Amino acid sequence: MNNPLINFAMAMISRNPQIANNPQAQNMIDVIRNGDSEKGIEIAENLCTSYGVNKDDAINQAKKFFNIS
Repeated sequence: MNNPLINFAMAMISRNPQIANNPQAQNMIDVIRNGDSEKGIEIAENLCTSYGVNKDDAINQAKKFFNIS
């Protein structure tokens, strides 16, 4: 990733002890860092299933949370 803001955010997230000491969180960070979209989609689908939310509802909730149209 060549975006300085993204690099800064990833470094801050990686230094958080709750994330650094959580293997599952580390796997998610690695997926983001490596740009593995297939694995990212798999994780997202598993989260939707776990929370009983369909894909479209999850996307709409994320857009609302991040104030994206």
